[in-house]
Amino acid sequence: MADDPEPEHWRRSNVDAPPSWLGGRPRGDEARACAFCGEVAPPASSFCPNCGRALTASLLPQQGEAATVLFTDIEDSTHLTERLGDRRWESIIDEHNDIVREELHHHAGFEVKLTGDGFLIVFADGVQALRCAARIQAQVTAQADRRGADWPVRVRMGVHRGDVILRPGGDILGRTVNMAARIMAKSRGGTIVVSQALREHVRRQIGQAFWADMGARRIRGLNRRERLFLFKWPEYLRHEASLKQPGLDHTIFLPPDTVDSFDPTAIEAETAAVER
Repeated sequence: MADDPEPEHWRRSNVDAPPSWLGGRPRGDEARACAFCGEVAPPASSFCPNCGRALTASLLPQQGEAATVLFTDIEDSTHLTERLGDRRWESIIDEHNDIVREELHHHAGFEVKLTGDGFLIVFADGVQALRCAARIQAQVTAQADRRGADWPVRVRMGVHRGDVILRPGGDILGRTVNMAARIMAKSRGGTIVVSQALREHVRRQIGQAFWADMGARRIRGLNRRERLFLFKWPEYLRHEASLKQPGLDHTIFLPPDTVDSFDPTAIEAETAAVER
């Protein structure tokens, strides 16, 4: 259009440019290229004009690096759909999706796909993933408290870290993705369950007081048990709020003899001794 030449310029400048997560390196006005589709956005935009992903989202500069994978799911969604009806449920899902995507924008998360009533999300940084998950839980919980029976949403989450296979178009595959989904299945609404691999990755930034050891759990499809941890997100967010300048660079120092408190009624009772 003659009166709106800039969008066409952005598109022309990005022809055949590989997405940044496949190794492309934006130049000049391509610095705002979408990590999902490669579209170059206006300088003031927060979201891609082509696919709608947050422009803060950043996957991996190349294959073979570890990523943090977050699976979310609305608990008991089939029953809720039957009880509330399709129209009302559609409105609830839209509001839920807006909450998740807003937090992804603020925490550099990459939305891989919707999974019906949840999300598959990937992060380059493990602490960012946990902060994002915590903020989503806080927002969903606050909305549910405000709306009561009109908004009966509780989200369960599973988080794992490891290598992923990046596919054209932004999809991801691999054992890390499968493990994150199965860890999510061990969670309940309002909780975030984390693998030992991710917990070890962030232990210098997120101290012992914010974890509850769930012991070793049977994971479908595996011959071994995996040690899982409950991330105590309300306590973590309260700690962040108490800091004058909260941010990812704060290391949380705690006494070495801090004891985890864990409510066994919050998660299914299934434990086993594991070597530490």
